Amino acid sequence: MKKRVCLLCCVVGLLLPTTAHGETVQVSQNDLPQVLWVEDYRDLYITQPSSVKEFCDLWEQWWKTGKTAELGYGERDYKVTLYENEILTATAKKNYLVYERQNKIAVEYLSKDLETGKLIRTKEVVSVSPETMEQIVQMLEGMYETYYLYDTFDMMRGVDLAKINELGMVLNEDVYVFQNAFIDADGTLQVSLEDWNTIFATQYGEMKNLIYQNGAIKNNVLPTNIPNQNINGKIFVPVRDAVNHFGHFSMEWDKQMRKAVVIEKAIFEKQQERWERIEEVRESEKI
Repeated sequence: MKKRVCLLCCVVGLLLPTTAHGETVQVSQNDLPQVLWVEDYRDLYITQPSSVKEFCDLWEQWWKTGKTAELGYGERDYKVTLYENEILTATAKKNYLVYERQNKIAVEYLSKDLETGKLIRTKEVVSVSPETMEQIVQMLEGMYETYYLYDTFDMMRGVDLAKINELGMVLNEDVYVFQNAFIDADGTLQVSLEDWNTIFATQYGEMKNLIYQNGAIKNNVLPTNIPNQNINGKIFVPVRDAVNHFGHFSMEWDKQMRKAVVIEKAIFEKQQERWERIEEVRESEKI
């Protein structure tokens, strides 16, 4: 059930709705051949193939307008990684690199040496007009305003894309797929006690365990106000109510990944401070 992905939530004012209410994204497993990762000091995961196709189609147009060039000094400003579902795991095949300040874009092809297993990178570069670069940056920035943001970690490594849109939870640095969960008629994400205890036990032992006793939910032996429902003998609790019970977590809803994003508030605050410093540096560089 668990997939280790080194993930931290970083939201900085661009959060999607804070509940699962109105969750309508239903993506067929057959519609998940690839995943797009956009990075600009932050990662962005897009699981809708239409978005992937739109970006790639536009990239081909941008590439054709460019002229063969070489890169100068300086780091790239954006990196877009295209993943493909290979043997049910996400494998990076290609990086699209954007050097905004140089008006250059590059394609970096990724492969492995069959004998040594080492990663092989080959790169092609073209220069584009300032007008084209402006279009590229506008599209990337537009993506940031539409999709959920994560901190700079490689979420897709080893993740089964066939399950990437199944209901689940991101807890601090890990992503999980629920075995028993559903969104009810009110738009509330409900999860079984077994799933809750299994997930939280990986990071907190029994400290966050919830049990069902005499029709009520208890935190180990302490009573709680968490509601519950019994469905065919299995007890379900609303994820947000359970998260809020412990007080030191924050929760958001990633409608694209269909995941409850749960993070300790102390970690969240540190990430906010980090983001503020990064934005200050970036603004100063523009002056």
